Amino acid sequence: MPGHWRKVVLLTVSTCLLAGCARSQFTATSLPARFAARPIRDYSLLDLTAYASREANEDLIRSGDSLQVNLDSGTFTEDSEYVWVARVDESGEAAIPNIGAVRLAGLTQAEAAESIVQTSRQRDVFLTPSVAVSVEDRRERTIIITGAVNTPGPVVITGTEAGLADVIVRAGGLTSEASGAISVSGVEATPKNIVDGESAIRPVGQTAFRALTVSLADTTESDLGQIMVPEGSVVHVEPSPPRPIQVIGVIRNQAVEVPAGKNVRLLDAITLAGGQTFSNWISDRVTIIRREPGGNNTVRIKASIRKATADAKENLLLAPYDIVSVEENLLTFTLSTLSGFIGAGANASRAVIP
Repeated sequence: MPGHWRKVVLLTVSTCLLAGCARSQFTATSLPARFAARPIRDYSLLDLTAYASREANEDLIRSGDSLQVNLDSGTFTEDSEYVWVARVDESGEAAIPNIGAVRLAGLTQAEAAESIVQTSRQRDVFLTPSVAVSVEDRRERTIIITGAVNTPGPVVITGTEAGLADVIVRAGGLTSEASGAISVSGVEATPKNIVDGESAIRPVGQTAFRALTVSLADTTESDLGQIMVPEGSVVHVEPSPPRPIQVIGVIRNQAVEVPAGKNVRLLDAITLAGGQTFSNWISDRVTIIRREPGGNNTVRIKASIRKATADAKENLLLAPYDIVSVEENLLTFTLSTLSGFIGAGANASRAVIP
C-alpha cells in the first residue's frame, strides 16, 4: 500500500510540473488582484495650465538685469550728471555708486528711479537728484527639459526658479509616452550673509546640488505647481519603456508593441497581430503566460475568445511581456494540414504547366 501511494504522489507531482500547478493557473475572472495587469495612464491628458505661473510683467526689474542709471545731482555744475551701469544681484539689490545698495527687483523702471532718489536723500548723498532708470540687458534664465514632452529643450523663466507644472506647460505638455516618473537635477542657491564695501549686510548665493524624483501617479496637479525648480536645472520626463506582447499559436506569430498611453486587452492583441487564422467557433481557447510581479515565476491564465467577445470581464487586460498563445486543437490542426496539402498541390501544378 505505501508503494501504491508513492506512485500516486509521483504521478501527481509530474502532472503538476508538466501542466502547471493549480495555484499558478487561473481564468480571466478568477485571476487574483496581485497578478492583474495595471492600467496604463495617458499623462498627455493631464491639464496643468491652471497651476502654471502667469507671464511675468516685462516692465518689472528682475534679479540679473543690467540697468543704466542716469542721475543728475541737481547742483547745476559741470560734473553734476552721472551715467552708471548697475547689475541687480540675486538678492534683488543693485549697488549704485556713492549711494550704495538699493533694492530694485520687482519695481518698474519709474519706481526704481524713485527708490534711488529716496535712498540717496535718506543717506544724505544727493539731496535734490533726478534719476532715470532703463533696463540695458536681461540675463536669460533657463531650465532644460527633456524626455516625453512635446517641445523638449530650454525653457526660459523670469525668476530664479519656476514651478514644475509651469515648466511642463512651457514645454508644450506631456506626451502619451510619459511613464509618470520625472527627475529634477541641478543646483539651487542658498543665501549666506556677508558684509560688503558699504558696510551693509547682504546675502550672496552659494550653490548646492539638488536631486528630486517625482511620481505623477502620487502627486496632485496643485502639488506640481508647488514643486520649485531652480534655474539651470535639468528636468527629465521619463518615457515609457518598450511594452511588447508576444502573440503565438494558431495566428500570425509576432510581437505586438503596446501603443503609448493605451491599454491593450486580449481581443486588441489578437487584432494587432493580424487577426485569427480561423473563426471563434473553430479556434477559441487561449493561454496567457504572465510573469509574476517582482519574481521569475509565471502564471497561466486560461481564456476564451468567444467569452471575451461576449463579456467585457473576460476580455483580459494584458500586461507588458505577456505571451498570448492561441491554442491548437484537432480541428485547427486538420484544417492547417489540409491547407498545406492544397497549397503544395497548387504549387506543383503550376510548376508542370509549360
